[in-house]
Amino acid sequence: MKIVKKALGLTAVGGLIVAGIGFSAPSSHATVLTAGQCSNLLAIGSAKSTTVGDGVTDKDNQDVSIGSKGVDPNTNKGTTLGNCTFNSGLSTPDGAKPPVKGYNGTKAVIKWGTKLFSPEADCNTADTTDNTEWPINGTLSATFADLNGGGKNNGFTAAITITGFSDPDNNPATPSDVVDFRGLVIKGVAAGADVGGQSEFDPIVKDKTQTGATPYFGYQFNVGAAVGCADATPANANILSFMNGSVGGVSQLLGLPVSGVTMTIGT
Repeated sequence: MKIVKKALGLTAVGGLIVAGIGFSAPSSHATVLTAGQCSNLLAIGSAKSTTVGDGVTDKDNQDVSIGSKGVDPNTNKGTTLGNCTFNSGLSTPDGAKPPVKGYNGTKAVIKWGTKLFSPEADCNTADTTDNTEWPINGTLSATFADLNGGGKNNGFTAAITITGFSDPDNNPATPSDVVDFRGLVIKGVAAGADVGGQSEFDPIVKDKTQTGATPYFGYQFNVGAAVGCADATPANANILSFMNGSVGGVSQLLGLPVSGVTMTIGT
């Protein structure tokens, strides 16, 4: 799958290659309303292939599984994981069975994460002729602190696909460490809404000497992990761990804008 044929451009950080899977969008004559937005999310993620020792690489014909788990961006092992705000005035369903309309307000996130997969994906930015690859896709889910009428926590699950790296300055030659995604809420709060947004994607490596919140407790940025995605040496890229999210609305490594998660409906 092509995670955009464009290097992150950090001299050492290469770009993933992503192809998009289409989701239906409201017609050009529809009014698009924002149903909800999630922000200040941060997660630690890992990537792995059935090829032992590999994650996201520049090698062809390899599968990849990507998963991430939300963490408190400011406190080691903390419980403040971000929030989602839903607009009043809409018939937004909650997570009950049957759902109750009118879900609104700011909700504390107590758990969130992603589970993504591709049967063939790589970060080889030089290979522009391989048409056998497949998009990284799967689910984005979040659980909120509030309970619905059935006594269970509200939350949502969305089916998403990664569509590529952002290009905020419209210059494909400059760096980006922010990925775009889109999809559909398939379960829980706001089921049926379109979902889209952005997340930072910054390779990291464990470092026990790192005791602060930047980039994160016990981790350092690992620019070298993705060097093979940008250089000419074959089969030497390997991204095993990364951080993603939308803390403060900017990516931690490059400071680029990150929109977070947005849910919309067309009327």
